[in-house]
Amino acid sequence: MKNDITIVTAFFDIGRGDWTPEQGFPHYLHRTNDTYFERFAHLAELENEMFIFTSSEFVDAIAELRRDKPTTIFDFDLVKEANDLREQIELVYAIPEYQRMINPRERVNPEYWCADYVIVNLLKSTFACMASVQAKNDMLAWVDFGYCRSADTRAGVQHWQYGFDPERIHLFSIRDYNNETIHQIISNNLVFMTGPCIVASKQKWRILEMMVMEGTQELLRNQLIDDDQTLLTLSYLSSPDDFQIHRVDPKDWFIIFKQFHENIS
Repeated sequence: MKNDITIVTAFFDIGRGDWTPEQGFPHYLHRTNDTYFERFAHLAELENEMFIFTSSEFVDAIAELRRDKPTTIFDFDLVKEANDLREQIELVYAIPEYQRMINPRERVNPEYWCADYVIVNLLKSTFACMASVQAKNDMLAWVDFGYCRSADTRAGVQHWQYGFDPERIHLFSIRDYNNETIHQIISNNLVFMTGPCIVASKQKWRILEMMVMEGTQELLRNQLIDDDQTLLTLSYLSSPDDFQIHRVDPKDWFIIFKQFHENIS
């Protein structure tokens, strides 16, 4: 159908089940694998074509949740495939100047110490490009595996369709950019562009992947690193005309199915 959207997502166990208050982490960082799969079960109800990247131990569980819906599951070895990037990120973490620049209130957040957390987020555009080779639709949406935190998040949508402009990369913003420096953004965990959902055509996903990877290498050259939200902001600033920015409520990022589906004018 004309406005059909292919969904791309991924799940890897990066140890988040151990990020408990007993281990010194704030409660909001703790999520078990069961939590992720309970949330994915809501997303899995969509009839849309779906491409899912995961490690071998989760393939069967994901396939069971998708049942007979159009689904391609990639068995992706994150440890092997991202080893070089992991080493580069961990070198930055080890730099005292990098750690000192981070606001002490923010240092607990995983982008400042967990390389695999950063890697999974930075690979969103790479996964979308890999999926685009087989996808039947021109428009692909990255949607986080745990995006649907409840059934309400899906807003009753069974087959997601929306007329996104194929000439733009669609990002969802919670804050205006006011010439903050990259050091201010990273130090204070400032979020402008949210990462849970990104929509683009196959061609524009390739452009976004190039922007994200070039931005990542630029950060690393300057002994910096951050997750996808900062890289999406840098990508937008490098070429605003490639993007369409949709403003969302900072109190509720998870509105894609409520506010952007075919029956909404």
